[in-house]
Amino acid sequence: MYNEEYKFKADYMFDKMKKQEAKIKNAEIHDAESLAEYFKNYTTLIYDYKWIGSIYDIYADDVVVHRESGYLIEGAHNVMTDALTFTSAFPDLKVNFVDTFAVQYGDVYKLWRLYNLDGTNLGVSKYGPPTGKSLEGDKALVVSMSTVKLINNKWRIVNEYTMYSEEWIREVCSL
Repeated sequence: MYNEEYKFKADYMFDKMKKQEAKIKNAEIHDAESLAEYFKNYTTLIYDYKWIGSIYDIYADDVVVHRESGYLIEGAHNVMTDALTFTSAFPDLKVNFVDTFAVQYGDVYKLWRLYNLDGTNLGVSKYGPPTGKSLEGDKALVVSMSTVKLINNKWRIVNEYTMYSEEWIREVCSL
């Protein structure tokens, strides 16, 4: 038995994930603060609970993501593939938000997210086999600034600039 309420840990995790999903489905976006909270909840659902397909809910089909060192990711499907590769390398990955806010500019919002990542390299990464090393939170900082637009009654990221602590991630994933 996992705990008094749940027989299995998987049931506990599924219940937590469904609660996170409910926060998103029940969200009413009416200003910059509620939009920032909406994307914070989605980011948590994607990375903490590995609900990777949710990327299609928040990224425009033709999104362009500008990453560190000039690396470009074009299209929601490629964003999903990138996230799947990263979370496969860190199956226990957790996002810890430092700050999130949005500012409205006409019919779009500028969304800013600052968070760090905790997790252990237990799966194969683009740098090689698992090392068992930890990201150590504060050392694995992510800074992201996105343009968000209402498309077919859904708020979607249309352009993004995101920087991971790539040198640290490479060190964690290297033997």
